Amino acid sequence: MKTRHLFDLDQITEQALTAARNHPQHDLNLGYRQAIWAALSLENESGHLRRTTLAILASQYVLPIWNSVCQDNTPTRVLTVAEQVLNGTLDIQLARTYKNEVWTRLENKASTPEHQSLEQQKLINVELSALAALNSALYDEEFDLNNLNYDLTDADVDAYESDSSFWAASAYADGPIWEQTSSATKRLEFWEWWLTTAVSEAQAS
Repeated sequence: MKTRHLFDLDQITEQALTAARNHPQHDLNLGYRQAIWAALSLENESGHLRRTTLAILASQYVLPIWNSVCQDNTPTRVLTVAEQVLNGTLDIQLARTYKNEVWTRLENKASTPEHQSLEQQKLINVELSALAALNSALYDEEFDLNNLNYDLTDADVDAYESDSSFWAASAYADGPIWEQTSSATKRLEFWEWWLTTAVSEAQAS
């Protein structure tokens, strides 16, 4: 189902809530999230700010998962850098260099056998969510304004292109929908929060 220029945020949010609640595994298709990104603003600068704010909020929501286990504050630091990029207090190139450094460390860590457990994967997803939020601050979210497709899923895009909310939902629900260990109930809890509280806060930013 393709849509064009549907920018009524309240309407899209209600449709997305219904879709997530009716989804067999309570997932929210990437297409609905892209429609919400588009609806947050047609003005490039304010739209970028709101979309990145939404990404940061998603990542912050799952920070307790990280903080309950880990001593270092890498995801928090990544989100601080994202906020500095947004408010113009950090050089863009320095932020890009920092993002690449954190990404390289994460890739090396994720490939080791000791980081294959469910608990370790949840931590990796938290860190990926923060990095995706920083990526949004640097480059904005990717979507085709003229070709929004509500049927588009996260499985349809490369994992390297996944947004902060996907990784946050995966961390919160103990994995993405294709993992048998994941919880549909917890996934719905995350998406209902994202679609109500987070979207409203992003719109007001």
